[in-house]
Amino acid sequence: MKENNQNIYQRYLENSVYTDVGNYKDFVLSLPEDIPAIGMLICDQITHPSMYFTEPSSYLEEAYYGKFASYPKNRFKNEDELYITAVAMIAGILRLDKTGFTKNRDVTKRITVSCRQASVLFSAVLKAKAIPCRSRAGFMDFGDSGDSYMEHWVNEYWDFKENRWVLADVDGYYEYEQRFGYSQFDLPRRKFVTASEAWLGLRRNTLQKKLDVFSPIPLEGVCEYLFMDFHALMNNEIFYSYQPLYLRGGLQALCESELQELDSLAELLANPDENMEQIERLWTENEKFTILTNNTQNIYYDTF
Repeated sequence: MKENNQNIYQRYLENSVYTDVGNYKDFVLSLPEDIPAIGMLICDQITHPSMYFTEPSSYLEEAYYGKFASYPKNRFKNEDELYITAVAMIAGILRLDKTGFTKNRDVTKRITVSCRQASVLFSAVLKAKAIPCRSRAGFMDFGDSGDSYMEHWVNEYWDFKENRWVLADVDGYYEYEQRFGYSQFDLPRRKFVTASEAWLGLRRNTLQKKLDVFSPIPLEGVCEYLFMDFHALMNNEIFYSYQPLYLRGGLQALCESELQELDSLAELLANPDENMEQIERLWTENEKFTILTNNTQNIYYDTF
């Protein structure tokens, strides 16, 4: 095993407050060892909030979830704020069905969380099984044409045989369809636009891909994802509404030198493994990037 490769993935065996599984360690270790099997099992424990705010799909209801109309009316249709950590998600899933993580779970027994939560849970399970894994925040092509990229969280896990990071998406159901000819647990890199690529592309007017950003000011929405990705790479998978305190006034309050400082951050995040020493220096020395506020006024939840 090459030492430089070990340096790349070693940090992603460590846990954050979000990915630590606590007293559920033995339960997590009892889950399957095969990574696609783990991913599909996580898919089976969750529904996405968007399912309850769009026209019900008879195909999805018959193939995956059961009738959305059966979802208890007393439960939130977006439970993200209830389940920010892996421990909370596991507890919620087991409370709804004490038999464990079950296949093809009915919608009434699933927690309703979005992609950031699914990514955190996948990272938590893989880390517990000594598989290096990290969450990434950016933009996903949910089709296969590259026409549009939507706000999304994914994962990268380390493949020891091939010595590479594998791109995976556990917040979906398309693995069961095989419609694109590849696995959602080994996605082509073209499927995902990193937050750094999006930021630099908008700043330099070079981005050739259409972004669907749920902020009225696209660059501000991308900036939120830039910091979520930065923190995730530092094993701190912050919630959607957590953003640097100094940005509470919005990007319009920044001078050009401060925007260029964000350009420099994005350039480092574009190749995190090669730039990790500099990224860690920012993490430990630049308090502007790490002192956070729960900026609920500017929160935009993703819908996929």
